[in-house]
Amino acid sequence: MRQIIAYPGTSGSFSAAAAQEAFPEGECVGYATFPEAAQAVVDRRADYALLPVENSFAGAVLTTYSILERLPLHIVGETMKAVRHQLLGLPGATVEGLRQIASHPQAIAQCDEFLSTLKGVQLIPSANTAISARDVALRGDPSFAAIASEEAAAAFGLTILRRNIQTSNHNTTRFFVLSLDETPLGAPGKATVVFTLNNEVGALVRVLASFAESGLNMSRIESRPLPDTTFAYFFSADFEGPMDPAHLTCAMEAAAPFTRELRLLGIYPKALRPE
Repeated sequence: MRQIIAYPGTSGSFSAAAAQEAFPEGECVGYATFPEAAQAVVDRRADYALLPVENSFAGAVLTTYSILERLPLHIVGETMKAVRHQLLGLPGATVEGLRQIASHPQAIAQCDEFLSTLKGVQLIPSANTAISARDVALRGDPSFAAIASEEAAAAFGLTILRRNIQTSNHNTTRFFVLSLDETPLGAPGKATVVFTLNNEVGALVRVLASFAESGLNMSRIESRPLPDTTFAYFFSADFEGPMDPAHLTCAMEAAAPFTRELRLLGIYPKALRPE
């Protein structure tokens, strides 16, 4: 049976392209929001959800971690996609005539250097880059443009007003593949955990030391504020190397006394970085 992969956005989005590249034989179905794409897996309307989790320029996509906190999903794979942003408008539109530009907040952040050169232009956050492109086509206003992909320009009949406006030419987005089943999609070489700390001096140091003493190579750690607790933080960390579940369980047991919550989000194959 053909696998169904849910992704946030519509045809022409970076998420759509990443989903099709990760599952070339799958049926990729777009949803309006991140939570709706994830919920499709929980409701068994899709086999997997593919959600962006980190950009090399703009940092973590916190919405995806929030979804993983509250839904019973596991990370079973990851994929990476090089991001090339285009400024899209109606045929005949000009950059000088623009008054509004819409896109996902991450895309706006990734193009900050170019956007800073535009005067008198309002930046409008949206749910998705391709949806922004679709809105430009539907509105029919030459002063309204979108930041999206070249595929979105073709899908909605738009003109590329400026090519490759991303600030970094190494701009890459990492995506998680999420499933109700925790079985990884290949030989596991990576793991992601999340945790909150006990309110005591040195708790973070002790957690990190517990992982290090267990021989785990931490490749990334990031913190964000807990919304319901003043000056308290939620941490996510990635580990790379051979991932034996029993070994990882021992490492987590060593770290657990210094945490209020410690959870393994998934063990999965490591993606290759795009050229």
